[in-house]
Amino acid sequence: MEAEPERGSDQGVVTGVLREPLISHHKDACRECWGCVRYCPVKAIRVIDGRSEVIQEKCVSCGLCVNECGARGHVVRDDTPVVLDLLRSGRPVIALLATEFVAALHPMTVPQIERTLAVLGFSSVESTLLGEEMVAQEYERLHSREDALFVMRSTCPVAVDFVRKFYPALTSALAPVVPPYVAQARLIRALYPADVAIVYVSPCYARKDEIFDDELGGVVDAALDFTELKVLLAQADRHPARGRAIEPGPRRPGVLKELSLTDGFPRQTLVSRNMTSHQVHVVRGLEALDRLLAAMSSGETAPAIVDMLNCEGCIDGPAVSPGLSLFSKRNIETAARETPGTTRVSTRALLGVLPAVELVRSFAADPVRIPRPTALQIDETLAEGGFASRGDVLDCGACGYPTCVEHATAILRGDSTWTMCFPLQRQRLAEAEQTIEGSQTLDPLTGLWNRRAFSDRLQLEVARHARYQAPLSLVLLDVDRLGDVNDAHGEAAGDRVLVDIGAILTGQLRSTDMAARLTGDQFAVLLPNVGKTAAFAVAEKIRSVIREADLAHVEGYTEASVLSVSAGIATATEKLSDPMDLLEAADVALREAMLAGKDQVRLAPG
Repeated sequence: MEAEPERGSDQGVVTGVLREPLISHHKDACRECWGCVRYCPVKAIRVIDGRSEVIQEKCVSCGLCVNECGARGHVVRDDTPVVLDLLRSGRPVIALLATEFVAALHPMTVPQIERTLAVLGFSSVESTLLGEEMVAQEYERLHSREDALFVMRSTCPVAVDFVRKFYPALTSALAPVVPPYVAQARLIRALYPADVAIVYVSPCYARKDEIFDDELGGVVDAALDFTELKVLLAQADRHPARGRAIEPGPRRPGVLKELSLTDGFPRQTLVSRNMTSHQVHVVRGLEALDRLLAAMSSGETAPAIVDMLNCEGCIDGPAVSPGLSLFSKRNIETAARETPGTTRVSTRALLGVLPAVELVRSFAADPVRIPRPTALQIDETLAEGGFASRGDVLDCGACGYPTCVEHATAILRGDSTWTMCFPLQRQRLAEAEQTIEGSQTLDPLTGLWNRRAFSDRLQLEVARHARYQAPLSLVLLDVDRLGDVNDAHGEAAGDRVLVDIGAILTGQLRSTDMAARLTGDQFAVLLPNVGKTAAFAVAEKIRSVIREADLAHVEGYTEASVLSVSAGIATATEKLSDPMDLLEAADVALREAMLAGKDQVRLAPG
């Protein structure tokens, strides 16, 4: 496998401070279900030696691993300390809320949100609505150009990073337009005092790192996601920066959202284009985007415009009320827009009198360097996983990779192991259970030796008899009418009978003898240094003790149903010098005893 250069960490240095990765794995909280591996659309999570970690150079900060982990094994970097420092700095601090804030901070109303932010120390509250309208206007101009081959929406940081990392050749097609919150922040800086600080609150985790992009010029001082802001709002009484409950002034007129759809995409583009002619492709989610970009790269399709988002609109972002359904959040947002008594101002009219701000930016490819193993290496790795050939693979996807070949490739890169292959692990577990079961020597019910231990001991004693001519006898016992007990009173009653018989055998034998349970109701007694006559006496004694014992301890038994055993005896001779022959001879004698009416002992010939 050719090794390609390792990419650097996703950490960065901002104002001399090392920035932690945006999303990291919290080992103490992890329950090792590895759902994060299966959910991650770019396979940016590796599991090695039972330890999960985010592959920072592949991560696009979509946040699926965070929201899908019920144990909170993946965590987002907490940036609230930076915001609290700004609030204590003495500078005027503006809270710039993404337009989804009503759904994100539900059930708080807009006045409650503004009042609580004032308590925290924010001097003013703005939304990104005007920024979305300005960006939509810029997209309209871009889409109207006839010299553009095709243009991809660039306001979703997750989708943009996906293109830059995994389809770097298409980076030049990203629309050279800033995201709406940057446009709004630049407008704020044009209208507010020069020393103002801006804290952007996002529905998306990825924005928290995007603000550090050099292309955006540091226009935003800090960014939180809405889940962090919710925590701050709940603790407002404990963290006031400039005093108590400041009543906000009169409500400002609302702005009609005339130009933009979610996150600044222009309505006019969808209205003016023929959606059935594939001029415009609308894709939601990285898996769908991956399929589209692959098709574009291979020449299967060539759309003029691609509207791409990681979520079903930013209102479905990972930090927007994760416990609510998309439909509930849309209902909340619609109800807020329809609140009576709010004056609405035309966006087009307003943009005509506002200062112009820079909306242009550029993008640089940031390709992920992925080692490419050879076909032979992949086949060898598949063999290690128990697949003799590529025709034997399962491609079940339980490991988080769509095919076994891709999983083997990830293993070769060090991103996974065969412990992630659940069918293989189930097979290995079953084999281990069989091995453990095979190594057991005691019968779990009666505590006597089991068939495996008996077979080993029988081999040993027959070999000793052959060498030293020492007497050796074998007694096979079968419990009479045990099936009747099971049928009438259940298997638990039959099990109690077997346990009692095991206890009787242990009490009647010498320490050098061996009693074993061979099958359900059949026992064996191996008698070293005991000849035929003495063996008959031992078997008869056992039969008599069992016959006289009160084994019928199930209510409803009668004297006629008292349990008994039949016994067959074989003694080793020159002709019976093979373990299997000795066992078969005892079994023939046992069947004779049962056919003769049971509850008796029979000797094998010889």
